[in-house]
Amino acid sequence: MPLTDDLRRTLSSSTPLYVAAGTADLAAQKLRELPATFDRLRAEAPERLPKLRERAQHAALQGVGIALEYAVRARETYDGLAERGKTVVERRRAEGAPADGTDVTVERAEQPPFTEPEARKPAQEPVTEPVTEPVAEEPAPKPRTARTAKKTAPRKGAPKKMPPKD
Repeated sequence: MPLTDDLRRTLSSSTPLYVAAGTADLAAQKLRELPATFDRLRAEAPERLPKLRERAQHAALQGVGIALEYAVRARETYDGLAERGKTVVERRRAEGAPADGTDVTVERAEQPPFTEPEARKPAQEPVTEPVTEPVAEEPAPKPRTARTAKKTAPRKGAPKKMPPKD
C-alpha cells in the first residue's frame, strides 16, 4: 500500500520537528540581541534625526509637486475635452436641426485664468438656459377595476417621542 507507506514516512520524518526547533532558536537569538539594538539606535538618533527630517521634507515636497503635475494634466484634459465638445456642437449646428425636432443649446461661461491651487475653487459653470427635449406621450394607465385594485394597509404615523428620564 503506497499511500500507507507515504503516510508512515511523513509522520516518522523528523524534519518538521527540526524546522520548528530552528525557528524557535532563531527567534530567541534575535530577542537576545534586541536590547543592544535599541541602545545602538538610541545613541545614533541625534545624528540621524536631521537626515530623517530632511528626507521627510523632501518626500513631502515631491508629493506636492506630483499633485500639482496631476492637477495641471487634469485641467489640460478637461480643457481639451471641452474644446472637442465645442467642435462637435458647432458641427451639429452647421448640419442643421436634427430630424426628430430636438434642439440642444450649450454655452460655456468664461473662466478666470489659472491661479494657485490653494486659492482655487472648483469650476462651476452657470446654466444659461434649460435643455428641453420633446417628451413622447405615454399611454394613459389602465383604470383599476375591483378585481385589479390592491388593498393597502393604513399608514402608521411617526412614533411618539418620550420625554427624557431624569
